[in-house]
Amino acid sequence: MHPFWIGFGIPFVIALMFPVSVEFCLPSSTKPSRWIQNLPPFSIYMLSAFPIAMCVFAATIVNLKEVNDINVFAVKTYGSASVLCGSIAALLLMFVVASVAVLYDFTSRPVGPYILRRGARATEAFALEKELRDAAKATLSARARARNRAPSNPPLPRGRARRSLRAKSNPPVPAISVKIERYQELVQLNLREIRTHGNLVAAAYLSVAWFGTLGCVFYFWYVGVLVLSNQSLPAGTASKLMMIFILLITWFPMRVYMDWYQNYFHKPDWLWESHGLIMGSFLALAALVLVSFISKPEAIIVVCATVNATVLLFGVVLGKFKPDWLRAAAEFLQSLPFFYFFAVYVIFLFVMLSVGVRIMKT
Repeated sequence: MHPFWIGFGIPFVIALMFPVSVEFCLPSSTKPSRWIQNLPPFSIYMLSAFPIAMCVFAATIVNLKEVNDINVFAVKTYGSASVLCGSIAALLLMFVVASVAVLYDFTSRPVGPYILRRGARATEAFALEKELRDAAKATLSARARARNRAPSNPPLPRGRARRSLRAKSNPPVPAISVKIERYQELVQLNLREIRTHGNLVAAAYLSVAWFGTLGCVFYFWYVGVLVLSNQSLPAGTASKLMMIFILLITWFPMRVYMDWYQNYFHKPDWLWESHGLIMGSFLALAALVLVSFISKPEAIIVVCATVNATVLLFGVVLGKFKPDWLRAAAEFLQSLPFFYFFAVYVIFLFVMLSVGVRIMKT
């Protein structure tokens, strides 16, 4: 079990960089716990599902090497040294592409004022964030009251006509539009600005995201080598690898929520611009398809794959047809006291750990 706990401990310690840096860098007036609570990909996933996936993965690699003599870095696995070198070169190339993708994801969208160094820029960004968020909540409350007072609601046009009608009936206030543009300018950093305006939280954010992405890349490369080299896997190994995949894609539902919390009050199309929603939906469906091809998959794998797909697709449907319901659910989650958030994290960690221990016994 040593590889299991080593595989858990290293990712867990690295993931702690983000919440610790948030508490250390942000002034108490900005309520640092609010950002920890509402960024679950970093505060829940990276401290629970990801370490569990990596520890099961590490134990599986060691077991395949010691018991079944399967080593993806050995020449005999590939048949020739040139193929081995090509495989390692492909892995390094994937690492480079993944690193670029992490940087692009960070620099291509507004992130949040927590990434800014203390000073005038950070103070302005936090003030604008509060003002715009309060204004968005007030607008939504006013619309809800207006709908409740209306005796009847005529059917609305669909598609582009509906969006056009909404834009005409709710024209943007010039002052708010200027503030939105200014806020997005403050919290969207390019490579040079990361060094000049970014703080320790920005470095932790990028480091944790980079480490998590490389872990996923190595997993897919490893599985690809096993498949392409036509390895004969012992009983239960396919289930372990499938379970790791399902644990890894739990990132996406949490990422969609993070995108909502950071962007809903200044980017109306946040849902459809969310990379997590699009990629997560495809991967969740892929998990269901893969599960169906595993002979006699355990119930725990079927349940986890189904939950992942259901949550993401449910979010897509609500975002399209009942955005108010999706917003209400997200508002409820973000308004929970930090104590309840911590309780949820502990429960989630316990469940993931139980899943990891259980799947290791297959």
